[in-house]
Amino acid sequence: MPIHYSIDIARGIVRVEMSGTVGPNETLGFLERLAADPALRPAMPQLVDFRQVGAPPTAAESESVAQGFARLRHRFEGARCAVVVADPLVFGAIRQFAALAARALVEVRPFLDEREAERWLGLPDVLQ
Repeated sequence: MPIHYSIDIARGIVRVEMSGTVGPNETLGFLERLAADPALRPAMPQLVDFRQVGAPPTAAESESVAQGFARLRHRFEGARCAVVVADPLVFGAIRQFAALAARALVEVRPFLDEREAERWLGLPDVLQ
């Protein structure tokens, strides 16, 4: 599975690692698993490491995943999702996805720097 996550209850964050080829089916399956996880709290921020993903999502893939967020809106509404990427092309694709995800009231923002992403999520600088 190219998507792994853990919920850190003490710090109040979901950490997600994606790698390899990640398509909309894998991403939607992940969102459904996360939404069903009893440890997920309302509006819990997510820190997504997207640096090891092979290619940026297409517009159609982004739309599909945004629709998944919308279907599961009751579990993700109000959350911030920081996506750490490795290059400007993926950065742009995530910005486009962010506009789509906003319909589900999820705030998504791409970052090239993990520490900057953590600060945007309101995490202390000591988080590793």
